[in-house]
Amino acid sequence: MNAQGSSRTVLFDVGGVLVDAHPDPHAIAELFGDDSRGLTSLVDQAMWAHRGEYDAGMSDREFWDRIAGDCGQPEPSHALLKQLVALDASRMAKANEATLGLVRQLRRQAVRVGILSNAPYPIAKAIRRSEWGSLFDFFAFSCDHGICKPSRGIYRDVLGRLDVPHENVAFIDDRRENVRAAELLGARGIVWKGAEDAEKRLKELGFLF
Repeated sequence: MNAQGSSRTVLFDVGGVLVDAHPDPHAIAELFGDDSRGLTSLVDQAMWAHRGEYDAGMSDREFWDRIAGDCGQPEPSHALLKQLVALDASRMAKANEATLGLVRQLRRQAVRVGILSNAPYPIAKAIRRSEWGSLFDFFAFSCDHGICKPSRGIYRDVLGRLDVPHENVAFIDDRRENVRAAELLGARGIVWKGAEDAEKRLKELGFLF
């Protein structure tokens, strides 16, 4: 069912809501050629230190070179860079089945479903190409907007693109600050606590019957 014309719209975050897998610093350290606990810890710190800028559109080369530099590693070769990008994007291959069940339920009731997520270009591309990504009518990724949640600008852009009354939009995210930012612009917010709780909240808000 295509719900493009629906005024009821539910937007989902990806990490922690649709996809449970997180970046694996140990696997990244292995690609650097040193899977020691020390390098794994450095990779983990460096990855999150620069992730926001990557999500906002930084190039793959700059992001992974910054991580390598922070960890005392040489600049990644073209082949290594390709492996690092592929490893990170591979997490998008599988989505949480309980969450997808909720998405399908919304679609059956002609609710437009979309994604609003912080994500770099390779992750956004992997989601759009994934089998489960075909369930969604609408995509909004931070890399395309140059700004990340919870900055207000991305919510304004998305709500403008949806072109429906803001109170007809529900946003589901596992981070309270991201949900609050959407609520401050008039959308309905749901802090993710699992599919069953989200279904209950969507019924209370009138998005499901």
